[in-house]
Amino acid sequence: MMPSIFRRESVPELEAKLEEIDADIARHPIASEKVKKAHRIVENRGDKSDADLTHALAASGLPALEELGRIQLEHTGSWWRLHRARNKIITKIQKLKR
Repeated sequence: MMPSIFRRESVPELEAKLEEIDADIARHPIASEKVKKAHRIVENRGDKSDADLTHALAASGLPALEELGRIQLEHTGSWWRLHRARNKIITKIQKLKR
């Protein structure tokens, strides 16, 4: 029997891992619907002041600017690692399917 360090994962195994990572991404704080809505409001702020923006976020029941910053700071690393792992698995699947 070949040592496990030389064993390649099969396409179904990699696809199962990809599903797990996609589920982790979907559950990630940065992917939450409230955070995505808040980011859309911030991106479309136009010439609104921070006070107006804070009021708009609060009126919609969304995280404040400070909270968005905290979420971004605390979770960007894990968000990046998940996407990096996802991209590696996709590359492996593509190579195996050639």
